[in-house]
Amino acid sequence: MENPSVEIPRATCRLFGTIRAIGTIRNSAILVHGPRGCVYHINYILGMRGDRPSRITTTALDEHDVVFGAERKLVAAIETLDRDLSPDIIFVLSCCASGIIGEDVEGASREARTRARVVSLSGGGFEGDHRTGTREALARLAEVLVHPDAEVIPGSVNLIGLLRSGPDLAELKRLLASVGVHVPGVLTAGATLRELEGLGQAALNVVVCETTGRDAAEVLERRCGTPWITVEFPLGREGTQRFLSQVTEALGIGERPSPAGVPEREACREETARRVAIVGGPTRAVAVARFLRGAGNPPVLVAVEGDPESVRKVEEAAGPGCVVLADPLQEEMTARLTGLAVDLLIGGMRERPLAAMLGIDHVDVMHGSQKTVGEQGGELLLRALERRGKG
Repeated sequence: MENPSVEIPRATCRLFGTIRAIGTIRNSAILVHGPRGCVYHINYILGMRGDRPSRITTTALDEHDVVFGAERKLVAAIETLDRDLSPDIIFVLSCCASGIIGEDVEGASREARTRARVVSLSGGGFEGDHRTGTREALARLAEVLVHPDAEVIPGSVNLIGLLRSGPDLAELKRLLASVGVHVPGVLTAGATLRELEGLGQAALNVVVCETTGRDAAEVLERRCGTPWITVEFPLGREGTQRFLSQVTEALGIGERPSPAGVPEREACREETARRVAIVGGPTRAVAVARFLRGAGNPPVLVAVEGDPESVRKVEEAAGPGCVVLADPLQEEMTARLTGLAVDLLIGGMRERPLAAMLGIDHVDVMHGSQKTVGEQGGELLLRALERRGKG
């Protein structure tokens, strides 16, 4: 169906993507200049995803504000947050409502008298989807927060485009430390304002999600002279070793011993030949598809967010015979899952109700508190291949 007038959306708005990009920055506060509903639903979704966002507040625009304007209200709200919460940084976001009526969010952010650093970001949902919001937010942070004259730390890397702190971030840092690589900063998972300001210290920027992090890496290269590489998300033993080799080679630090527990090839396992579909962004979709193919159970379907280059990478990783869809509508997804007799759906939270409706096992590798990278991430998927009817 072309140009449908109605659809079940599979992408959310720019505001959500912007908040996702900044939501785990420590000792920060987020103020959305808009109605209550925007913030309520974003808080609800982030809570369901298992994220632990910073304080997300709203100016609660009402009918009077939309008609007569509310910039003075916004200035007062910024100053109140600064006084009551004492954050290091306050992010002030526009949304659809404040964007449509032309509120000067950036001007109000400059006018407010605060101890905290105040950064304005555009979050109007009609101006793009969540990917736009995330990508542009990371690039703006790299532009306005990072000190370009920092002294470079040899053998160090920033992780760019990694938004979720927790077990995955800790494991990535552990793996890199095992080959002598220090991580002074992350854009943005679990970062402090000081760490963001010091991103120019790294000798190399490692973009772990090209869709969201490439623009920021380019900004950092221009402002700080830092080279950057994109890497495939480390999943399983071979994927982890490939990731570490890419980083050490780009740093020019020579051959390092393989970290303990990461041999050169995946352990052989008896195959159960499940009909697997993957849904997600290109970073994880490529890694999961390659891992499953190496395990002898390649996916039959991958639905990926992204451009033709992302589709090409997924097709190469998944191998022949896999159907690859770029940003499919929900109706097409449902039809394909049914037609291909998929019995295991690997995706995120939004795929859970779809899997339940179709009676398909579901594994969430996008959110939550479990470790989904490295060897343990590979074990998670291998266990899913061996399990039927327990999703």
